[in-house]
Amino acid sequence: MLPSPPTKGTPVPPKRKIELPDHVRTALLENVALTHHAATSADELDKIQIYLALEQGATTREVADRLGVSQPTIVTWSRAGKEALARREKERADRSRDDLDRSEELLSNGS
Repeated sequence: MLPSPPTKGTPVPPKRKIELPDHVRTALLENVALTHHAATSADELDKIQIYLALEQGATTREVADRLGVSQPTIVTWSRAGKEALARREKERADRSRDDLDRSEELLSNGS
C-alpha cells in the first residue's frame, strides 16, 4: 500500500449545523429573500439605466469603457433593460387601474 500524500495546511473540520430557534431561522431566511430581491432589483435597474443611456445617445463603446465590459455585453444588458422597463411600466399601469377600480368601488359603496 502506498503512503498517503502529505497534505498542506490544517485539515478543515466537518461543518456543524448551528441550531437556531425557529423564529430566528424564519427571520434569517426572510432576510436572505429580501437581500436577494434587492440585489436582483438593483441589477435590473442598472440594465434599465444602460438602456436609457443608449437611448439618449451614449454609444455602446462609451458605456462599455465606463463599466469595463465588452460592447456585446452592453447590447445584451440594454435589451434586458428595455424589457425590464416595459414590464415595470405595464405593472405600474395595472396597479393604477386596480387602484382606480378600488376607489370607484369604495365611492359607490359609500354613497
